[in-house]
Amino acid sequence: MNIKKLINELIGTAVLLIAVVGSSYMASSLTTDKALSLLIVAAVTAAALAIIIKSGAAISGAHYNPAVTISSLLTSRIKVMDAVAYIVTQIIGAIIGVLIANAMFGETLIGSSSIVRSGSGQFIGEVVATAGLVYLALTATEKSVWKMIPLWIFAAYFFTASTSFANPAVTISRIFTDAPTGISGESVLGFISAQIVGALLTVLALKSKVMK
Repeated sequence: MNIKKLINELIGTAVLLIAVVGSSYMASSLTTDKALSLLIVAAVTAAALAIIIKSGAAISGAHYNPAVTISSLLTSRIKVMDAVAYIVTQIIGAIIGVLIANAMFGETLIGSSSIVRSGSGQFIGEVVATAGLVYLALTATEKSVWKMIPLWIFAAYFFTASTSFANPAVTISRIFTDAPTGISGESVLGFISAQIVGALLTVLALKSKVMK
């Protein structure tokens, strides 16, 4: 496994979570308007995604997301051991990013979220958000993907009930923060299950299209 690829996945995923969690801390300190807070977090997340995808696409493929890596494995774009290494690295990077964000804002280094996110609407939202993200990751060109995915996630913050986690590493890591973007441990399995379903639906759709 190319260590440079893993380092890029680690740093990129960490930066993504610093942006997501850090912006939610900042937004909550600036305003009590929930709509404005969501807009701030969505904009910062999209900007961070654009930067890390643009800078990392040629290095590691800029997955930063186990759902993307699993989908790449199922479409024969990455080998099994490389996929496992990517996923472990992404989760570690995501947790590091959350801890850095917690530290920056003077919060408990390893927090524990009590925000329960459950219900069929949340599940459907994660299926939709992840399916769209994976579709773009597998079909967009390197020249356009760094714009397409951030735009999708920015929009999905507002049209999904779940505010578009769309990433198992992001979901796991957000257990460890008291920030408004956190998620309780009891909600994680449902979110990750929905994300995997969304990814698999996209892979099946793309494979059926190829076979026709």
